[in-house]
Amino acid sequence: MNVKISKMLASAVAAVALMSGVAAAQDSVGVSWRYFQDERWKIDEAAMKSVLEKAGVSYVGIDAQGDPQKQAGDIESLIARGVKVLVVVAQDAKAIIPVIDEAKRSNIAVIAYDAPIDTGDVLYTSFDNVAVGRVMGEALLKAVPKGNYVAMDGDPAQTIQQVFKSGQMQAIQPAIDRGDIKIVAQQNVEQWKPDVAQSLMEQVLTVTNNKVDAVLAMNDSIANGVAAALASQGLLGKVAISGQDGDKNVLNRIAKGEQTMTVWKDANALGTVAAKAAVEIIKGTKIDAVTGVKPGKTSTGASQPAIILDPIAITRDNLDLVVKAGWISKDVLCKGVTKNPPKACE
Repeated sequence: MNVKISKMLASAVAAVALMSGVAAAQDSVGVSWRYFQDERWKIDEAAMKSVLEKAGVSYVGIDAQGDPQKQAGDIESLIARGVKVLVVVAQDAKAIIPVIDEAKRSNIAVIAYDAPIDTGDVLYTSFDNVAVGRVMGEALLKAVPKGNYVAMDGDPAQTIQQVFKSGQMQAIQPAIDRGDIKIVAQQNVEQWKPDVAQSLMEQVLTVTNNKVDAVLAMNDSIANGVAAALASQGLLGKVAISGQDGDKNVLNRIAKGEQTMTVWKDANALGTVAAKAAVEIIKGTKIDAVTGVKPGKTSTGASQPAIILDPIAITRDNLDLVVKAGWISKDVLCKGVTKNPPKACE
C-alpha cells in the first residue's frame, strides 16, 4: 500500500511540475546569443532583463560561443522549453533558417536581434546598419583623407558584415576612385575575435612594412586586436582606427587619442525595444503591429517588419554624449588621459 501511495504521490508531483513548467514557459523569452563574450551583449541583456522582469516574464539566455551548429542546437533547446518568444543574435543566419522555421511552426514568435535573418514573419530589431558602416568610413576619411587603408572586416559567414561593408564603401569609394586612398589589405576576422584580428593585423604590418595610415575595423572587438598589433610596433595613436559598439575600453582609447572613433549603438535602447516588443507579442499583439514597427525587407526582398534605430558616431569631439547618457562614467572614460584631454575629460 505504501509503495502504491508513493507512486501516486510521485505521479501527482510530476504532473504538477510539468504543468508549472508549461505555465512558466508560456511567459518566457529565450535569447540565443552568438558570442556573449563581446562586452556590449551584457548591456543588451541587462536592458532586456529589466523590461521582462517588470512585465513578469522570465528570461532564458544561451551563449552559442561563436558556433553556428551549437546555436542551432541552442534554439532547438529553447523551442523544446516552450518559450513564447525567441530572440536570436545570429552567428550564421543561413545555417539557422531550418530551426527558425521550426520555431514558427511551433507558434513561437521570432525576433532577429541586431543581425538580420533572411525570412519573413520575423521581427528585425537593429540599428541602420548601412548607416553604421557609412559613418565609420566618413569619420576615418575625415581623419585620414589620403593614405593606405586596411579593411578589417567581420566574420564572412555573417551577412551583417556585408551590410556594414556596403555603408563603408558608400563613404570611401569616391576617394578610392580618385586615388586618394588605397586599400592595401583586406581581412575577414572569424567570429570577430580580437586575438584573430591581432594576428591578422600583425601579418598586414609585416607585409606592408608598417606603411598603414588607417584601419577600417568593423567593430570594437576587432579594433581591440588591431590596437594591440599597432601598439607592438609603436604605432598606436599614429594610425586611425574605426569601430562600433561603444565598448568602454575603446571609448577610453578615443579619449587618449589612440582610436579615431566608434559607432555608438545604444545597447540599452535596443535591448529595451526588443524586450518591450516581446512583451507585446506575449500579450497578443501581432508582430507587424508592435509599437515602432515599420515595413522592411530582407536581403532577398522578402517583406519583414522591422524596428530600426539610428547609430551615432563617437569621436573625441562628442564623448560627452556617452557620459551624459550614463553609458560610461567620466572616471572610466578619462582614466590615463594625461595630455591633450578631450572636452569630456576637462
